[in-house]
Amino acid sequence: MRKYEVIEQSLKAQMETGELSPGEKLPSESELCSRFGVSRNVVRQALRNLEYRGLTETIKGVGTFCRKPTQRDGLTGNIGFLGFFSHSYIFPRMIQGIDSVLYQEGFHLLVGQSLYDLDRERRVLESFLEKPVDGIILEPVCDGNPEYSNRELVRTIIASGVPVVFIDNVIPGIDTTRVTLDDFHTGTRAMEYLSSMGHRDIGLFYQEDYYTKLQRVSGCRSYVKNHPQLEINLRAGSFRGQRRGSNAPERAEAFLKRYGGEITAVFCSSDEDALVVMEAADRMGITVPQELSVIGFDDWDISSYVRIGLTTFEHPGRSMGKLIARSLVDEIRGNRQLASTSMVLKPRLVERTSVCRIGQVQDE
Repeated sequence: MRKYEVIEQSLKAQMETGELSPGEKLPSESELCSRFGVSRNVVRQALRNLEYRGLTETIKGVGTFCRKPTQRDGLTGNIGFLGFFSHSYIFPRMIQGIDSVLYQEGFHLLVGQSLYDLDRERRVLESFLEKPVDGIILEPVCDGNPEYSNRELVRTIIASGVPVVFIDNVIPGIDTTRVTLDDFHTGTRAMEYLSSMGHRDIGLFYQEDYYTKLQRVSGCRSYVKNHPQLEINLRAGSFRGQRRGSNAPERAEAFLKRYGGEITAVFCSSDEDALVVMEAADRMGITVPQELSVIGFDDWDISSYVRIGLTTFEHPGRSMGKLIARSLVDEIRGNRQLASTSMVLKPRLVERTSVCRIGQVQDE
């Protein structure tokens, strides 16, 4: 047992026996350092953990006080979050939003990443149950086909009494609380924007094994179908996987070799995908936006710092995180009114310099 765990368990035992009663001030950091023969950092870690669990409350400049647990008996105070990644792209925003709510409510956040791998996702979910946890926030690996998912495991977890809620992606057929984006609307909005800029020959470059990205592409196709008078011609290219497990770079180059001379703009299913296309265009001597306008999705931090600022749609990850965390906490505490609620957010268009109006360059 680590030193801070020894302190944590000792203080917790005092609370359980009544030696430390609700409202009573805990020994100071100096007193605890002396009693356990440890540094202040070790003591502070123990006190943070007690506060995470809702057992104490710290008042700045006054001290740490024992308080009545805010959670029901039998809860661990642990919540699991499992996303595709944990420390890059848009995921830190989600985690910050989730943690800001859970911390205030006395829960401790356990973070895992699936790397968009079904087997890894399954193993992390199973590890959460071994901890155990009071609930799970999951960004599920799923391409829209429930067979390509951990659907049965998620159903088993929910049936065991541990609530599972979805963020940013779903597994069709599982009725649980979720916070997602209106990805279909985003696709229609992207086509509306590009067509208003005079583009009629438009490419779609997207990940074909990710449900929400497929929804964005469906929105694009629907807009074109419902506006035949615009005579928009679509050319599509797709790839599978994410990050190192993806074949996006070679597929982007093949896509531009095939359609680069035909299309004037391309909608990409994420900023990461858009940057792959822009890099491929640069290697092939295709200038952005003069010869090829590019629009993405997510408003990744790096999108505003690249040489050509990427026009994109904002991903409200922090807001999504707060909403789903609040819903999960309420469900854990017995408020079933929010169970199986679907919350859908509409992303905002962020215009930068990667899209130009047809004829603009020639006029200049």
